Amino acid sequence: MKITKFKEDFFLWSMGLVFITLPMPKYSLSSQALILFIIAWLGINSFSEKIVLFKKNIKNILLLSTIFFVMLVGMLYTKDFLEGLGQLKDKLPFLLFPILLATSPSFLFNKKYNFIKLFSVSVVLMAIFSLLKSLYIFFSGMGDYFIYEKLSIVLNKHTTYYSLYCVIAISYFLYDLLYLKKTSKTFSIVCIIFLLLFIYLLSVRIAIIALMLITVYYVKTTITQKKEKFFLSILIVASLLSTLLFSSNYVSRFESIHNNPEKLAENNEFNTRLIHWKSALETLSGIDYMIGKGTGDGKENLYKQYLKNDFKAGYQRKYNAHNQYIEFLMANGLIAILAYICLLLMTLVYSIRINDIFGILVVLLFTIYSLTESILERQSGIFIVALLCNLLFFSNKKLLNKSNEKY
Repeated sequence: MKITKFKEDFFLWSMGLVFITLPMPKYSLSSQALILFIIAWLGINSFSEKIVLFKKNIKNILLLSTIFFVMLVGMLYTKDFLEGLGQLKDKLPFLLFPILLATSPSFLFNKKYNFIKLFSVSVVLMAIFSLLKSLYIFFSGMGDYFIYEKLSIVLNKHTTYYSLYCVIAISYFLYDLLYLKKTSKTFSIVCIIFLLLFIYLLSVRIAIIALMLITVYYVKTTITQKKEKFFLSILIVASLLSTLLFSSNYVSRFESIHNNPEKLAENNEFNTRLIHWKSALETLSGIDYMIGKGTGDGKENLYKQYLKNDFKAGYQRKYNAHNQYIEFLMANGLIAILAYICLLLMTLVYSIRINDIFGILVVLLFTIYSLTESILERQSGIFIVALLCNLLFFSNKKLLNKSNEKY
């Protein structure tokens, strides 16, 4: 009995560690935490039980991991095999998490929001740590590392990904305030305000758009449920967001990255995104749009195209397409886009069916971020999308099955 309890605790602790390490500076920590979770998974139930659960969930596993299999097929016609192999290795979580979670005991999913809370608190703590480190650097006379790219150096995370983490954490704390009520209200409110200020320092505009979506969604929910006090809080948050949006920091962040005002692509953020997308789409001429160029060939000629379009910053810094859907289209075609939509849609449908507002918001956030960012080009994005989508899907599916069994 003690051994069983130890196994359960170790299993839950290892999953919690996966969530805790996601916002941490080194990417390798998340990988190491995942390896620990796999070790715990191997011992939590018998192999025969895993087989039964695997067979029971085989259709869901295949659908949720379609992205990986599409990329695997793309290896058959890629020219750059080594790059394709690297891409396939990076996308391995899309195969691992469906299998691991589908064959895990049910008690794991009862702790869903405990894990998300751990992640959210870790986001706050890592943000505090980065500001303290920036203060130390500043008072040591080594420069100002409080804003945007300099802050990303201290975080050791790209600002876009960390802003996504912050927005998800804010979504959770709001959800806890309104529904779960498992955390101190004061603590949640302080965390929300702090994360809003930190997003201001990160200066990522898509984060502001995402926060506005969250605000609108919660305002609608609050009006529907007639919770006036919380509605007032949301209005305050909305006012703060408006202040952030039109602040001088955001204006200066999106001014021209070069001094030449005649360069369309470098004048502002919107035009920069247009030149990203235009250049990426121009590399597609003559390919099969259904299957793309091949898993390792997505960025073939992209940097040269940046140069042809006089987008020197994109060429020099080797920018990606800054749109996940275009990124998929270039490498693996429309099939890859459909595979990604399938993952998001499956998560969304089960979130809607049990009225999981947090799950709905998470899917919407991934969808929105994918419009202006290639969020699955780095481990930070791959891990959070694969982990949260699968956890939300399987936990909500089990809740729905339990609900149906009662009737």
